[in-house]
Amino acid sequence: MSDEVRKKMDIGVDMKLFNQVDVTFDYFCDKRDRILMRRASWPALLGYVSATPWSNIGKVENKGIELGVNWKKEVFKGFHVDFRGNFTYTENKYIDKDEPAYPYVWQTETGKPLSRTTGYIAEGLFRSQEEIDDSPAQDGIGSAKLMPGDIKYRDVNGDGKITEDDQVMISPYGTMPRIQYGLGLNLSYKGFDFGIFFNGSAKRTLMLNGVDPFGSDEGHGDRNLMNFIADNYWSENDQNWDAEYPRLGLTKVQIANNMVSSTYWKRNGNFIRFKTLEIGYSFPHCRVFVSGDNLAVWSPFKFWDPELSYNSYPLQRTVNIGAKFSF
Repeated sequence: MSDEVRKKMDIGVDMKLFNQVDVTFDYFCDKRDRILMRRASWPALLGYVSATPWSNIGKVENKGIELGVNWKKEVFKGFHVDFRGNFTYTENKYIDKDEPAYPYVWQTETGKPLSRTTGYIAEGLFRSQEEIDDSPAQDGIGSAKLMPGDIKYRDVNGDGKITEDDQVMISPYGTMPRIQYGLGLNLSYKGFDFGIFFNGSAKRTLMLNGVDPFGSDEGHGDRNLMNFIADNYWSENDQNWDAEYPRLGLTKVQIANNMVSSTYWKRNGNFIRFKTLEIGYSFPHCRVFVSGDNLAVWSPFKFWDPELSYNSYPLQRTVNIGAKFSF
């Protein structure tokens, strides 16, 4: 087998405008060929079973842009402005991937992003046993008996049952954002200085499935119950058909049907973070300041910090007061 081949193209522009604005722009395209992958299109009648050979057959493309802007100017005597911003957009996809002859076109990966979200299309919660009996069987997802309050899925291929064949690309985005950006501003006037910085990301999908408050069947004991589950789950006493969390269970087996990837759990993971703020004043041989980190975050995702996974230690908001001396 030969080595993977990588071809890179980068078109960059660096320029200075009006003797005060620095602009950096890059367009890049990265194509990888002859990626080592297991052959998937070989029919089973060849007898390879699990010993299907590997070949240099994969092709992937990654492209995007990077933009940086820095504006420095003395607006009037003693008053200085320093603004900086950066923006990055990236996207990738499979150009060619050896795939079996899938019965349905939505199962293919060629031409689709590497970082994407695949799952079932949810059609709300089952409202009665009669609705369960009249709907396509979902035995292909979980072995437990379906009950009202469980998630109902769409029979995409129309074969009367819910199986892996009914999974589709429910979002072209995954946990890795397509867009990342930052904005910063520094001001200074005489002895005063002020600095602020924001960063964020966009075109990103987060999934809530798998956040099981019990799950003792995996040997790690009970978990803490997250606030959004405690406040908004379906129960027989509170039959909220728009609940953010479906029927609860004591083990993963009991709610296996509800824990698979689906549009029920899909959320917008975009955010912008108020990263840093610093205000200071400089005396002769001394500068005093107040600074803060991770002061706020704005996002349509309200369940935990959108920049982190649900079981990560959260970022700490800190405020510092200090002084620096020079002699």
